[in-house]
Amino acid sequence: MKRIIVAVSLILAITSCRDVVGPVEGNTPGGPYVVWFNGLSANASVFFEESDSLITNAWTTGSAPNQILALGSNQFAILSSLSAEIRFYSGENTGTTIGSILLPEGSNPWSFAFLDGLGYATLLLSDSVAVFDTASLEITSMISTDPNPSGIACSGDRLYVGHSNWPESSSPGGVSVISLDSGELLNWIDTGVNTHWLKLQPSGMLHCYSTTYQNDGTITAIDPVTLEIKTVIQCGGAPGEGVRSGDCFLSPDGWGNGGLVKYTESGDFSRISLDFAPIGLAISGNTMYATSFGTHSVYLLDTATCQVIDSLQAGGEGPQGIIAVDPSN
Repeated sequence: MKRIIVAVSLILAITSCRDVVGPVEGNTPGGPYVVWFNGLSANASVFFEESDSLITNAWTTGSAPNQILALGSNQFAILSSLSAEIRFYSGENTGTTIGSILLPEGSNPWSFAFLDGLGYATLLLSDSVAVFDTASLEITSMISTDPNPSGIACSGDRLYVGHSNWPESSSPGGVSVISLDSGELLNWIDTGVNTHWLKLQPSGMLHCYSTTYQNDGTITAIDPVTLEIKTVIQCGGAPGEGVRSGDCFLSPDGWGNGGLVKYTESGDFSRISLDFAPIGLAISGNTMYATSFGTHSVYLLDTATCQVIDSLQAGGEGPQGIIAVDPSN
């Protein structure tokens, strides 16, 4: 699986005039915040909304960070592929790591998920899923999978694993449904070649994002209970993990045609043009935050209009994954 980095020539004239704080170890301003990782710099930056405080290079990550997840209790974790590790952090303090898990060397973990005190990480080059205890931060078992496990999600007693088209190019893609109790394959769902991201949405549906980066992007919505495919959206481009906004969803297409894919689970979709290529999205209140790999910036958009209202320095090169955290929830 290869991502093509496109040079972005259009950079918005909106710039941030905030005072930027460098890497500092200590207490944070508190309140809701947005945190993202900079893939080429192996660090993470954070913006605290209530205090309008931007702290760049707030935490270090492993090599080639690939996914960030909120864990609750004001904590989050970042998975890094080349260094094969997951690091855990607290939004209360910058500059420190509160724990880490070392995954098998050379396994190239792609994504991870959590459920009931256990974590699951796909090991792209090892055709398996590592199971680990979130309290002890120790690997407890391995689950064998079909080639190229990448996207992952879990609910109930099932694990859902998406399969990409690298390194085994003959992989048909799709989603494996695996029993969490036995590790056995329960079902296979055809969602297309290179189904590399999965996300359980607030609606309860499992959204699968597939593309070969040849303007053939597909978003498939699956009922995780019945395993029935509810919707297949042939949106083209290369859709990324979508976020819910009102009664629809927004998917970033920065690796494909640019802009956003706005879609519903009933199958309707449209495209929203932007003057930058969005890679990751997060929504906090009425604001959507979008990372731009090419401009090394994070843009703030109005969720109703998708118009840019401000921007932030990313604090590193190649910002990608991003989450919004409200410690009060």
